[in-house]
Amino acid sequence: MAEISPERLAVLEDHLEAESSHDMDRVLDGFTDDCFNDIAGFPERFVGPEKVAERYRLLWEAFPDFNVRIHRFLSADEDCVVTENQWTGTHRGPFFGIPETGRRVRIRSMVAWHFQGDKILGETVFFDVGSIVNQLGAEIIIPPDHGSRD
Repeated sequence: MAEISPERLAVLEDHLEAESSHDMDRVLDGFTDDCFNDIAGFPERFVGPEKVAERYRLLWEAFPDFNVRIHRFLSADEDCVVTENQWTGTHRGPFFGIPETGRRVRIRSMVAWHFQGDKILGETVFFDVGSIVNQLGAEIIIPPDHGSRD
């Protein structure tokens, strides 16, 4: 297990509690003013408190009972902590363009938490979109010419 300082651990625990309880003020309070969320599968990063809040609102609207927990720490230093997480929720709104299914999902993710001083500068989040799509019972449709190398 990676060694993480008690200070970093406290920041992450507070953030995850705020995220899981959908406490936007507390979530944003833990970020720097120039914060970001970089989510694999999204075309652009969410940069700044307003955009980061938008990212959380989209997630919470899609999964109103969203809950996240750290499964294990993979790497840590003073500027970055990498965790393997698990999040759960019931699909009650659009997510990646998939309309509400009412299905419950359990997703593993990996997050690189970037720190600046005693706050979170940003998150780089990786998860298996195919697993989410599968759990939601949706299909990924790939156009016939996608990826062709003519």
